[in-house]
This record gives sequence, structure tokens and C-alpha cells, in this order.
Amino acid sequence: MVKLSMFSRRSILPLTVFLILIIIGLVQVYGETVTEKGRTDIVVIDLPAVPGGEQMHPVSFQHDRHVEALKGKDCATCHDRKDEKFVFKFKRLENSTPEADMNIYHDGCVSCHQETANSGLKSGPLSGDCRSCHSRKTNIASAWQAISFDRSLHYRHEVSKDIQKTDLQDGTNCGACHHKYDETAQKTVYKRGEEESCTYCHKNRAVDKTSSLRTASHDSCVNCHSGLKAKMISAGPINCNGCHDAAMQEKIKIIRDVPRLPRNQPDTVLLASWQAQSKQPQEDVKKHLAAVPFNHMAHEAQVPDCKSCHHASLKKCGDCHTEVGSKDGGFVQLAQAMHHATTDKSCVGCHAQATREKDCSGCHLAMPVKTFEDMRCEKCHQVNLAEGVVLPLAKDQMKTIADAALQNAAVAFNRVPQESIPETVQIDVLVDEYEAVSLPHRKIVNRLYELTQNNKMAQYFHADGQALCQGCHHKSPASLQPPACGSCHGTTGPSVDGRPALKAAYHGQCNTCHERMGIEEPAANDCIKCHKKKNG
Repeated sequence: MVKLSMFSRRSILPLTVFLILIIIGLVQVYGETVTEKGRTDIVVIDLPAVPGGEQMHPVSFQHDRHVEALKGKDCATCHDRKDEKFVFKFKRLENSTPEADMNIYHDGCVSCHQETANSGLKSGPLSGDCRSCHSRKTNIASAWQAISFDRSLHYRHEVSKDIQKTDLQDGTNCGACHHKYDETAQKTVYKRGEEESCTYCHKNRAVDKTSSLRTASHDSCVNCHSGLKAKMISAGPINCNGCHDAAMQEKIKIIRDVPRLPRNQPDTVLLASWQAQSKQPQEDVKKHLAAVPFNHMAHEAQVPDCKSCHHASLKKCGDCHTEVGSKDGGFVQLAQAMHHATTDKSCVGCHAQATREKDCSGCHLAMPVKTFEDMRCEKCHQVNLAEGVVLPLAKDQMKTIADAALQNAAVAFNRVPQESIPETVQIDVLVDEYEAVSLPHRKIVNRLYELTQNNKMAQYFHADGQALCQGCHHKSPASLQPPACGSCHGTTGPSVDGRPALKAAYHGQCNTCHERMGIEEPAANDCIKCHKKKNG
């Protein structure tokens, strides 16, 4: 190894000190950016490049932090008003050229920082500290979460006495938020009975003259909240953290018993677009599957909002998703839209997601997933038109048919008689150093019945009480005398077709069910809770 001379060691020392000082300086400039984690108020300022100029890195602006620094001041410090409402652009009403907007930011931000510094207070970067804002490296993590304007929040706004009513004859607050663009009047207007979700018009990005959802929400919500606060009226938050922080969202009051939304929606629907079309030859009618009687009112109570199903507009599904596909429906055919198994927008997909809920997943996640050809079409497709019925059917005719079919389909949920359910089952095939397991079989089955009785959809699809047995006896036909587990699962190892050995099958079935359904006792690793140790 080569030894360093005294001169070399002396020359390295000041270099090392110099580098340390540089690092300390960088930490002082970038320290918060490097170490701070999880903010909800990051606004990325990324203007288009100035022609012929140097393209700087976007600025990660911390909105709430600046609001806190401007103690006693309101939004007017940074935002101008138009028609008595704040425009949430920085010190301008509209975007101009990139150079003009850049100058507005530089002049406004730096002058405020300089004024703060002149007052002897800690301030942000001053003129010339470009890289303090336009940083190439930033480790500020975003903790921003979208806020769900769910049924509860909607109802609180709907009945609030503090929101300005725009249609006094209507007696609701709907017109305070909902609007449509009137091409003739060239402005937005409220049309009663035509209210729809904001997302139907306001997309993630601005389109033509329609603002983005983010801009529209802030323009409407924050302006309304700040206006009420100015009148000393309690209102929702006006800072980022108040809406988009997970912990703050947990504190939002939830109203459980929300009345049905008044939107002139039907109670029941006969899902069969072809039955409402113009006259068709009887031969063509026979080509179609039986119609589906759909309880619209019952489904409303099970979803967060209308767009859970009506994802693009409040039109009927068949208006966009036609039998052969159309541009309006993204060329997704009606049958595909209703039966797609991996989207929550379809009937089959939504039902499949319901089986992943806590009370259902213990059984369903251990069962093989049904393919489309394994499904029983008649559970939904129940209505066959009588011979000679003339199409198209009128709206009231379709409702009458749907009502009658739903009433006939409301079958009673049948429980297996208690005496037919073994009270305990002894599992002793794999006894070695432990005693046999005494499974409280009847107690488990009765618990599943209790959970099913609290769920109308579960009752409908498990009307035959024996269907619940298939949660454990997953390959057996519904029967009160299913084959023993060892009939399919061998004791020596997994079979050639992938079936686990008996020991793995028992543990996989029981432990997975307990985990999915939140059953803490017995724990998966607490062997002696089920298997008592043999003495000696």
C-alpha cells in the first residue's frame, strides 16, 4: 500500500472541510425538500417553455405551508376575484404567454419573500436563488388522497340551510352546484331534473372550454367554503389538508341513513333494450335472451353514487352499449358491458367484487372462480315475452312486467334443518403427536346463515340453504352428505393435477377463511388451540 506523504495529508484536510461546508450549504437550501415526507398540498408549477429561453425544472409549491405563513391574510393575497369569486390562478384571471406568466410568478413570489425578509422574518428564496425553487432533486412524497363526494357528503350539502338556493320553488340546493352549458345563452344554467355527476363533463384534463375536474371542484367548493367563512358561518375546509389528508377524511361526519336521491329515477327497470325498439319479426325476437327485471331502487342503496354504474352519463346502458357496439360506448357491446367479470361497472363484475367483502370472502376466495359458461343465466334473465306480444313495449308496460317478475323472484331463503347439520366433526386422519380436532361444525354453519340473512343479494343467490355448504365442500355438489375431504385430497403429497395434500388442504381452508373474515381466534400459528398436544 502506498503511504500518503505529510504534504498530501495536509492538502486533503482543507479539501475535506471545503466539501463538508458545501454539503452543509446544500442541506440548508434543499434540506426540507430532501427530508420532508408526505404532504397533501404539493402544487406543481410547470409553465410551458419560453421560446428561446432555458427550460427550468417545475416548482413543487407547498400551498398550505404558505397559507400558514400568511397569518391573518386570505386568498386575495395571491388570487384575484372575478364575479365575486376567487380565480385560483396566481395573481391573474387567465393564462397569458409563458413569459408573461413566468414574470408574474417571479415578481409576485420574490417580492413577497423580500418583504418578509425585510421584516426580519424567515422567508423563501430571494432573487437569484433559482435552484431553491426549480430543484432538479426533490424527495417530497405526496400524501394526497382524492376525496369521495359520497352519498353522505352529498346529502349534507343537499339539506344545508347555509347554501344559497338558486331555485326557491324547487326547495333544494341542487342548483347551487349542478349546471349545464346552454349553447344558446353561452353560459352555464341549472336545469331541474337533469342533474348529473360533475365527472361527466369535467374530466381529469381540461377539454376545450370545459375546465378540469380539479379546477372545477376548487372553483366551486373552495369559493363556497371561503364565502361562508367570510360571513362567520361554519363551512368545509379551504386548505388542501382539510380535504385530501387521510386522517382528516376519517374525521368527516358520516350520515348512515340517507334518504333516496330525488332524481326522477325508476324504481324498477326491465333490462332489454331490444324490447323497446321498433317492431321486429317474431323470429328476431326469439333470438334474444330473456329480459332481466332489475330492482333499481334496491341497487341504489348498495352503491356510493349513480356513477358507480352510470359511469359516462345517466343514460340507459343500452343507449351507449349497443348490441353490436358503438363509438359512444367505446365499442363495448351491451352483453360485454353487463357480463365483464373484472370491472365493477358490470353486473357480473360488481357481484364478483361483493364476494370479496369480509362476510363473504372466507368462502368465496377458497372456491374456484366460475367461468362465464358455468353461470346460471336464468337467475337474472327471467322474463320471456308471451307469444304475439307487439313491440315496442311502452315504458309503463315494461315496468309492470318487471314488478311482477321481481315479486315472483322474491323466494324465501331456506335453512337446512338443525338436526341435519352435524354438531361436531372429528378430524383425525392426520393424528400423530396431537389429538383429533373437534370442529364445531353446526356453530360455523349457523354463523354463515346469520351473515346471509343480513344480505339480500346473498339470500337470493343462496336461496337453497345447501349452497352454503359449498364454501368448505367446494368441489362437491350441493348435498347434505358431501364426500369427505380425504376423498379428493391424498395424505402423501399433492396430486398431479395440483390438488394439495390433505394436511395442506385443511390448513389452507381454515386459516384462509379466518384471515379473510377477521376471525382472530384461533391464530394461524396457534397450533394447540385446535390440536391438543398428546400426553407422553
